[in-house]
Formats: sequence, C-alpha cells, structure tokens
Amino acid sequence: MIFELLALSAGVSAVVVFLARRKRRAANDSGSTEAKPSRNERRAATAKTPSKRVAIARTAAKKPASENDAPRGLRIDDVVLYADTELWLAGALHLDEDGFVMRVFRTPGSTRATWLVQLDENANDLALCDVTTDVPAGSVPESLPIAGLRLTLRRRGHARLRVEGSDVPRNPSRARYIELTGAGGRTLVVLDFDTGDRLALLGDRIGPELLDLLPGGDLTSPRE
Repeated sequence: MIFELLALSAGVSAVVVFLARRKRRAANDSGSTEAKPSRNERRAATAKTPSKRVAIARTAAKKPASENDAPRGLRIDDVVLYADTELWLAGALHLDEDGFVMRVFRTPGSTRATWLVQLDENANDLALCDVTTDVPAGSVPESLPIAGLRLTLRRRGHARLRVEGSDVPRNPSRARYIELTGAGGRTLVVLDFDTGDRLALLGDRIGPELLDLLPGGDLTSPRE
C-alpha cells in the first residue's frame, strides 16, 4: 500500500512539472512571435531605410556651389589677346565698397592701351583705357565734355583699395572713384587716392567676345 501511494505521488508530481514546462514554453513562443519579425519583414524594413553613406551622399549633392566655383574674372599675370595685341596684366587696383566695384589693371608695353578696367565681377564689362589729363582739378562734375563728347555720371563712391602686382600706385588704401560714360561706350574712370596723385583713365568699352584669355586664365573665349 505504501509503495502504491508513493508511486501515485511521483506520477502526480511528474504531471505537474510537465504541465508547468509546457505552459512556460507556450508563453515564450508567444512572446518571440511578437518581438521578432520574420526574415521577409526584416528585409522589407531594411530596404525602406537608406544607409548612412547614401544619406550623406544625398546631403552633399544638395549643397550649393561654393563661391570658389564662380567665374573669377581677370587676375594679374593673365595675358589677354585683343585683336592682334597681347595685353599683360602686370598689376591691379582692387576696389571694394560693400562688394565688388572694379579692378583696374596696368598693361605695360602695350601700344593699344596702357590700362584695362574690369567693371563687373565676371569680366563681361570691360574698357581699354589710357591716362588722360583732360579732367579738371577738383571735384569731378556729374557731366563733363571731353574730346568733343559729353560724358555723364554712371556711379561714384568711396572704396577700399587693395594693390597687387607691379606698375601701379603702391601706398593708397582708399580711393574716391567716379565713372562717367557717353555714346559709343566712351568711358572715363577717375580715382582720387587718399595718398598720392589722381589717376584719370579715358577709353572705350569692349565686349568679352572680342577677347581671348590665353592659357592660364578662365575667362570664356568665343574661339574655344
């Protein structure tokens, strides 16, 4: 009798342990199903999320071009071919007044023009000039007759000055400038420096299509 009771008790305990294990296993299987997506679901989620490298590439592609990518205009040591004449830009006066004003280049040794004036940042507005003594002393008026042609004010101001290269005034740091224009592209540029003599240049505007910037520069040439 005692042995029968012990056997019955052992059998009940085994059944209880088995049922407990089965219940715990069922609970674990249910939790795993909710927490872990299938292999196909994981692949689909991965495809929708771009990699870090791709995201960085897209961000870089949206960045605007830097200022260094813009056309640089003309610089000293450029050699410009105009008609049959080569103009070497030996020195420059850079005028700035809350932005670009003009660049005045010295072109020594040229029989066509001794100065080239760049009137816009991209060198699309240019004038070939020589020194003139026809401008009266004192403040330059808004209208001035020179060589039988009346020139009128286009702009004037007071600019910071940076000197570069050779054959240009060395000491000034600022200059009052005035630009007068007339029929046929006639142009007068007068610079009154804070130190030194006045520089008055008279000449004619030329289109950039008439110029070739020889190797070493990046001004677009119509013959390239």
